[in-house]
Amino acid sequence: MTIMMFETDSKAPENRSAARYGTNDSCLRRAMYLFMSFFFLVTAVAVILAMIGVLRVGQSVKQISENPISDFVRQLVIPATPEILPSAAFVLRGIQNEARLITLSANYRETFIAQRNNDVLWGALGEKLVFEAFGTVVAGVDLSQMGEQDLLVVAPQTVWVRLPPAEIFADLPILDTTLSYVADRDTGLLTRADPELETQVRRVAEQEILAIAQESNLLVQANVNAQQEIRKIMQGLGFTEVVFFEDELPPATPYVQPVPKGYVVTPEAP
Repeated sequence: MTIMMFETDSKAPENRSAARYGTNDSCLRRAMYLFMSFFFLVTAVAVILAMIGVLRVGQSVKQISENPISDFVRQLVIPATPEILPSAAFVLRGIQNEARLITLSANYRETFIAQRNNDVLWGALGEKLVFEAFGTVVAGVDLSQMGEQDLLVVAPQTVWVRLPPAEIFADLPILDTTLSYVADRDTGLLTRADPELETQVRRVAEQEILAIAQESNLLVQANVNAQQEIRKIMQGLGFTEVVFFEDELPPATPYVQPVPKGYVVTPEAP
């Protein structure tokens, strides 16, 4: 009996299986590459489209801003902050806090001669004094005298004002004691210098300087300066037109600022 042995190649199935697995792995990688390429392509397209959309929106907003109805659109979309104008009571309190408003000061120099008993004994009991007086007169308006009837807001940027008349603040020192001096003094052979004579001439000098200031146009100029100062204050508060009256303000309806939708006006503190 002849027994024949055949050698079977047991590695062949393994090689075929490995080849099959290698083919599947290559297909999987190729599919992944395609998926990733497609994903990146879609992402890039989405980014480009988003950028184009932003640019178009910006152009549309620009066109709207140049359009006459842009203000209306912004009011509907963006709540604007209103400009709150100061009320007459608020402005009046601010002015009254200034109290005295000094608007002008004038300097004076006058020479005064005082003498006594020069007609007694041929001047032997007499005295003569020459006094150089330097003084400053201060004028302005007393804003604390203003009342509610003296200030009225009649339009968004217009206010009427009646100022108190300008006055000289006589309670302030007029004579400058540091600059004023006795220029000359003569006494008789039988008398001594009288301190009271210098005191009297100083008092007279102050009164005379005040009288000179009152007779000049000092108060007129002080009133003009007061209006200029008040005008600056009002312009700083937002009023572009300030009208001054010497007499009582004419009848007018006070301006009441409309309250924008969505805002509440808090009452002012007294």
